Amino acid sequence: MRNTAFIQAALPLVALVGVTSQAHAGGLSVARFGGEHGHPTTYNPTALYFNPAGIAGSEGLHVFLDGTFAYRGVGYEHRDDPTGPAAPYNVPEPAGAEGANFGKATLLNFVASPMIGATYRIGPVALGAGFYVPFGGQASFSKNSAFESGSPYAGPVDGVQRWYIINGTIRSDYITFGAAFNIEDRVMLGATGNIILSQIDSLRARTGTGDNSVDFEGRAWLEAHGVQGSLGVGALVVAIPDMLTFGLSYQARPNIRGGMKLPGTLHTNFGGSSSDQEVDVHQDMADILRFGMSARPTSKLELRLSADWQRWSALETQCIGARDKACVVDADNTLPPTDADGNPNDVIQNLPREWNDTFGVRVGASYWPTEKIEVFGGLGYDSNAVPDKTLDPSLLDFHDVSIGAGGRFQLTDWLHLAASYTHFIYVPRDTEGKAGQATDYLTPTKNSTPSTGPDAGGKYSEFLGAFNVNLEFSYDFFGKKDEPVPAPPKPIVPPAPAPPKPKPAPAAPPPAPAPPPAPDPVPAPTPAPDAPPPGTAPAPGAPPVPGTAPAPGAPPP
Repeated sequence: MRNTAFIQAALPLVALVGVTSQAHAGGLSVARFGGEHGHPTTYNPTALYFNPAGIAGSEGLHVFLDGTFAYRGVGYEHRDDPTGPAAPYNVPEPAGAEGANFGKATLLNFVASPMIGATYRIGPVALGAGFYVPFGGQASFSKNSAFESGSPYAGPVDGVQRWYIINGTIRSDYITFGAAFNIEDRVMLGATGNIILSQIDSLRARTGTGDNSVDFEGRAWLEAHGVQGSLGVGALVVAIPDMLTFGLSYQARPNIRGGMKLPGTLHTNFGGSSSDQEVDVHQDMADILRFGMSARPTSKLELRLSADWQRWSALETQCIGARDKACVVDADNTLPPTDADGNPNDVIQNLPREWNDTFGVRVGASYWPTEKIEVFGGLGYDSNAVPDKTLDPSLLDFHDVSIGAGGRFQLTDWLHLAASYTHFIYVPRDTEGKAGQATDYLTPTKNSTPSTGPDAGGKYSEFLGAFNVNLEFSYDFFGKKDEPVPAPPKPIVPPAPAPPKPKPAPAAPPPAPAPPPAPDPVPAPTPAPDAPPPGTAPAPGAPPVPGTAPAPGAPPP
């Protein structure tokens, strides 16, 4: 059993490293924290990466806890093509090792990536800090079951892709500090400083001559770590308050002008002989320009558009050289026999990349059916950074379309919960006869052996789904959070004079009292026969008529 002890010792160590997945935004970009709310016009703490000006748009204290949980599947099929351009560089499989170098390799990994950030604004000034993983990838391929037992060859059990990766991680963790200034709630300016912790852990099959000979197969395990710095700047312009906002930001490369050097150790085992060598890994990452806009045509609807350009052409090579020595590689990724000082070239292994710049665009929308519930979704596209010539199973990239949806819920006045799912649809690639690492870096006049490797051509496919969950705590110690914006004071206008009160109508006279009932009429006395007619005086000397008054002056009777 060849190299079994070294393989068994190295695998557990490499399997433990790495916590991030290739949830692509082009190249090695994996910045999906915040879900649909991670964009260049956001005000939450993810703005520390997407646009630092945005932290000046919040009020009080904000704490953001975010987790992205992804499942990822990869398929790689490497076929034997006796007439292809790489055929002369494929060593025939020995008897008993049929299928060791040709066939299909698969990967199914579940990984998680955290993000934590906090911002605080008082007056026009906002400060913030965060930790997150914007660049990286991790992979652990399945075993080749045909070689799991009973085979005299230990190496092929790690799959046909093992010449480029068995297990591995490449990752850059960011610790960010930022500040921003708010000018009248119309213009916001921000900047960040980043401390970058970069690492590479990679285990692969290797021979001393760089071919794919099963008989002389060994292992090379690289572990390297380094610290870099970078800057980010951004601006937000509120064109129409509460309706239209524009954002622009820039993230510089690690070490700003580029060029990363990661000190590490290369552990090798060839033919049963193990060695450890102190090395430096020279590589680069992209700088990124982002643009975004958000519009609110109604109080219940927000529309978003964002785009980015990433300069992955900065990643020309991953060169492994002797510690503290120059890693001299020509523009065509071949190696001159000596360095610039005429000394023997100290390049141990060179991995040509020659990546391309990428761009991406995304549209999204949010709708509030109630004041405390938001539903959102988005659709995006990202271009591919890796050319066919240098595509291999260790670092994959595809043209992709992503679709995401989720919701955000107000649990209390100071706590929000958001959850979403994004699915990435990758365009499969077939590089058979196009991959150049086995052929294109063999130049007869130059010592290019460290840049060559087994043929990586084949059919590549990938699927990925990412769940994002985050909690946002917000509190304004000065009582401004979530208060309604006061309306502007109304001009003081003297009150109009009150209309004159109408004079009261004169009181109606009391009703006249009803006349007393008339007494019953007294019947008139019946006059005597000889009585004078009524109304005449009695004759003189005549006796008074009974019942009548005597005439005036008449003597009493």
